[in-house]
Amino acid sequence: MIEPATRPIPPLPAHSYQRTQDAANALVAEALEDWPPLPELSMRANTVRLLVGMWYIHGAMVFPRGWLKPAMQAFIAAGVDCPNARCWRSYRSDVKDNPAQFLTTPGAPVDLIKEMELDLLGA
Repeated sequence: MIEPATRPIPPLPAHSYQRTQDAANALVAEALEDWPPLPELSMRANTVRLLVGMWYIHGAMVFPRGWLKPAMQAFIAAGVDCPNARCWRSYRSDVKDNPAQFLTTPGAPVDLIKEMELDLLGA
């Protein structure tokens, strides 16, 4: 059986946000406890799981500055495919604007996505 190819490890963001970094690290760490990246899931599914988990904890898709670096480091440490910074931001925008498009993503937290959709609709 042929082993699936892994994507190259993207470079981490070079920016540092000292004032908000502790809050960002704590948010990512807490979300990873409940929704860790799993090797059997796709990069899309793992990314959506973490973003939706962070929304659930934080209450909004506007995360503390500096959230991206610990999220990428967690994926790299777990040995799963890690999106580059631009892709992370794109997924965050997609989840924020239309969470329902990820309802059929295998491994995505469907109950939280439905809750996000209701929140987005103002229900």
